[in-house]
Amino acid sequence: MATKLIEKIKRTPDFEDEKTQVLFKGIGDIKKQGYLTKEQGIKILKWKSPRPLRHYQKNSEEDFLGISKIAFNSTDERIRIHILTALNGVNYPAASAILMFYDKTKYPIIDIRVWKQLYKAGLVDTNERGQGFRLKEWEKYLEIIRALALKMNLTPRQVEKRLFDIDRNEQEQIGNLYQ
Repeated sequence: MATKLIEKIKRTPDFEDEKTQVLFKGIGDIKKQGYLTKEQGIKILKWKSPRPLRHYQKNSEEDFLGISKIAFNSTDERIRIHILTALNGVNYPAASAILMFYDKTKYPIIDIRVWKQLYKAGLVDTNERGQGFRLKEWEKYLEIIRALALKMNLTPRQVEKRLFDIDRNEQEQIGNLYQ
């Protein structure tokens, strides 16, 4: 099953919508900066999921600066993502979006669509619905996406985004994402 998925990934072109491209340009180099401002954080989080915006906005400038600085300075992947979830309203998918904007050559975004593709291919065997991710699932996801990226000479973001696009195209044919 993984072989079929790899072939799908290879056939799927890279695509970033205009909104995402504008955000990449507009937020600057947060990796070089070493921290995230509240304005940058809100832009990324709102891009990933606008629904919890009122929760994101409860974080102060100091929250964004301090928490992101600790996360970005950590060399432990578990600590890095887990620390970001200390921000009000930030779950693992939102934290992974911050990490992707921090370094798109190293980090994918954990997402229901991508997880479902991995589940269908037998690459993950928990959380069939791809909701309410936990730290262990993030670790497994990161391991799998990075391994696929290495195998295909792509970045983790390219693999994740291609899988997202594959699922979106398949979903258009069958209906509701959350079924």
